[in-house]
Amino acid sequence: MKNYSIWNEEQTEILPKISEDKKVDILIIGGGLTGVSLLYQLKDSKFKTILVEKNICGRGVTSKSTAKITYLQDLLVTDFKDEKTASLYLKSQQEAIKEIKKMITKEKIDCDFEKSPSYLFTNDSANIQKLERQYLFLKENHIEVKKEKLEKIPNKFALKVEDTYLFHPLKYLFNLKRILKDFIYENSPVKKIQKVKNGYVVSIGKYQIFCSKIVIATHYPYFLKPLFFPLKNHVETSFIGVKKEENPLPFSAISIDHPILSLRTYQNTLFYLIDSMPTGNIKSIESHFKKLKSQASFDYLWSNKDIMTNDKIPYIGRIFKQDNSFLIACGYNTWGMTNASIASVVLKDILLEKENPFEELFDPRRSLNFKKIKAFPLDLIYSGKAILKSTKNNINNQKIKKETRDGQSVLIYVDENGKEHIVLNRCPHMKCGLVFNEWEKTWDCLCHGSRFDLDGKCIEGPSNINITFSKK
Repeated sequence: MKNYSIWNEEQTEILPKISEDKKVDILIIGGGLTGVSLLYQLKDSKFKTILVEKNICGRGVTSKSTAKITYLQDLLVTDFKDEKTASLYLKSQQEAIKEIKKMITKEKIDCDFEKSPSYLFTNDSANIQKLERQYLFLKENHIEVKKEKLEKIPNKFALKVEDTYLFHPLKYLFNLKRILKDFIYENSPVKKIQKVKNGYVVSIGKYQIFCSKIVIATHYPYFLKPLFFPLKNHVETSFIGVKKEENPLPFSAISIDHPILSLRTYQNTLFYLIDSMPTGNIKSIESHFKKLKSQASFDYLWSNKDIMTNDKIPYIGRIFKQDNSFLIACGYNTWGMTNASIASVVLKDILLEKENPFEELFDPRRSLNFKKIKAFPLDLIYSGKAILKSTKNNINNQKIKKETRDGQSVLIYVDENGKEHIVLNRCPHMKCGLVFNEWEKTWDCLCHGSRFDLDGKCIEGPSNINITFSKK
């Protein structure tokens, strides 16, 4: 069994890092699906644009997704503040699917792209009425939807749509990366962003990039004090397994029950995703992996983290009113494939000063509504629980030693060969405690999703600083 994502079997060329000062019009920070898609959208524009990625493009959260390309996402009609908003979001996801199809066709991208039905289902009789309401909502929005149960999976009621898709996310992203490789710099973590006259100075190691505009396309944005971002979301963790399945018919499905069960096929495999929950509610990482492992004999096991906004709508657009020089895209609420695609279109239009029908919907500065106010205290509770749990788990994990070495508080894991792996015991982002993920051999921050390898290299943000221990 392999304790990493099946998508990471796909290999890619490693691109050069920043090795000189540069002056550009637009700098994109983050080489996931959003950043690379936006770079593609801008490649024929008048603006000189480059992308920097702190590690390798696509190896972060994009590689850990179940990679569904669907608009049948949870209970749209009840998730948003009103049906008008729900309808607009639905249209944005349909547009995202069209954009992905267009890019695959135009560039002849081989990424195992295939049409696949999507299901939304329940195995709880109390939830059937919710799906009935969703059915009427989809019908009113001219969606061809059927009431049709899944085969082989226990369910009492299900909705089915046909015009949705599946693909291999890294084959897709790596093909775009190949097309754009002259404008991408990997292993180039941003250390500082400074506002100057007519733009920004971005520090990467000993080099600087001067740019007129910045787009932060990282999973969890940093350098964002104006948004008070940690108060507007919480982080959810999910646990994913992939097992062999002989000649499965392509499909994807997600339950509206709790705990969630999400499924999809890929060639001769079947994906299971379970226990998507706020990180503060996790009993222990090990217990959830054991629960997943009890479902079937898996060939791959891994975990993923998603940013959940308090009104279920991503943050895509301007940080400052009437200013298109500093933009973000994040908070995809577990639906990263379609939202990354629509984000690239919305951001492109803002940068090129064109109107976009979804700009107001995704506006990071959007006003309060009942849904947001209701979710706000929950976000605070989830964040508080994550902070407390992260510190507690460090102390109670018998396989981890907590010591002071050379005047520094450190955590120590001794591997099966007797080698010590020593790291600093706090996440550099907001100083939360770290938890050792024994299954994936990583140090995880439960607060905001940062992740570090055994020896402290940052492999997922929002932190962009390593926790490597070195003697003073």
